[in-house]
Amino acid sequence: MKAHFLNGEFVSDENLLISPRDMGFSRGYAVFDFLKTYPRHRPFKLPEHLDRLYNSARLIGLSLPWKKEEVRRWVIETLAANSTDEEKFIKIIVSGGVSDSMLPPARPSIIIIVDPAVQYPRECYEKGVGVITVKHERYNPAAKSNNYIEGVKQTQLAEKIGAVEPVYYSDTQAFEGSNSNLFALINNTLLTPRTNILEGVTRNVLLEMLKLPVLVKVKDFTVDEFRNAAEAFLTGSGKEITPVTMVDGKPLGNGTVGPITKDVMRQFRDYTLSDSW
Repeated sequence: MKAHFLNGEFVSDENLLISPRDMGFSRGYAVFDFLKTYPRHRPFKLPEHLDRLYNSARLIGLSLPWKKEEVRRWVIETLAANSTDEEKFIKIIVSGGVSDSMLPPARPSIIIIVDPAVQYPRECYEKGVGVITVKHERYNPAAKSNNYIEGVKQTQLAEKIGAVEPVYYSDTQAFEGSNSNLFALINNTLLTPRTNILEGVTRNVLLEMLKLPVLVKVKDFTVDEFRNAAEAFLTGSGKEITPVTMVDGKPLGNGTVGPITKDVMRQFRDYTLSDSW
């Protein structure tokens, strides 16, 4: 039986319940973070994920009464309560708490969900995936909040043409996927946007550890530059490094997974399997 953490107790799926009056449900006032374990069930970059969770809460004005070390310990204990062989996905949610008004109570709700890790089909990594481009600017993009309305709506449209998710953009900049960061090989330089994004943990790991035959830069670029890139890929805790080979139903580059993307995938895989983190 799977065990999850809910406000200080381990509960089963059936008892993983919060009140409809909780502000995360009634107002969408909540933040979360998401990570994966790697061999020996090590939660990947847990301190960095907790830093981002606390920063997200700060950005939306949600006060957290627990120290990071306490939440870290709860994550480790919840993992231990799910001691099966497969690697895990971990989702930490902090919700506003029960309130009948627009004012949050003194104590929010905290939920830690542990599920078996599920990987994209191998074909997605070997042949790449499609995305659609959607003109949309997320509210408070540096906060990983529970507001995914546009993402849910546009992912349904993406699925109709065999794509996996939308990539958001404005008149001046391509931003990110609905639940991923974006990298694009433009003019022989691998770029990832600097502004108006959620800084992903996987993205930051790549920026620190990649060794490539091209420059790697944090620099904004336009949606047209993205559409005309030689290669591109999405990054995230669940999807890891996912090549993009179709944009809006048309091939990106030559429509295959490029050599730089393959190199990034290999380096990230080697890093996650190592003891260096």
